[in-house]
Amino acid sequence: MDEKYAMSLRTRSARELALDPPGFDPSKASRSKMISDRQPSTSGGAPAGRPALDAEALAVQQSALRLRRAYAFAQGQLSGIGMMAFMMWMSGNSVQIFSIMTTFGGVAQTVKAVLNSKATFAKFSDERTDVTVPRIMYCAIQIVGLSLALNKLNSMGLLPTHASDWVSGLQPPRQLERAFGGTELGTQ
Repeated sequence: MDEKYAMSLRTRSARELALDPPGFDPSKASRSKMISDRQPSTSGGAPAGRPALDAEALAVQQSALRLRRAYAFAQGQLSGIGMMAFMMWMSGNSVQIFSIMTTFGGVAQTVKAVLNSKATFAKFSDERTDVTVPRIMYCAIQIVGLSLALNKLNSMGLLPTHASDWVSGLQPPRQLERAFGGTELGTQ
């Protein structure tokens, strides 16, 4: 049976194979074609059961799609912030090159993302789509990442949060009293 099938494949042309693949039932195909031919179409080429969309409705749908994509992009940043938090946790609290690079990378990445948020969301906006709320959500997520990085810097002791960190900048106190030692005995 396999040899017979292989021989029939070799004798058929490529066009016949494309039109009539193995397992294809032409009687079912002609029936479905007759059903689709019976449905009248509107001027837009859509079947009678589906009205053709006018330009205004299409623009509204595209605007809603752009807004959904903007929200999805903003929410997608949570995974990046989670990965950054995991990397900072894995690097430990000691002051080493890897932990410093990870932490300062987290600070730089989040600050850069907040500053470039207008350009980032420009691809989602048009005259109908207002992406202010997804942009605010995006910036809030990035600020959470920045707070995680600053907390990591504080736990490493690299942020000046104690009074002793600022002692070098203080002026020495003015002397209000002067103490003298004992008196000298006259020498002859």
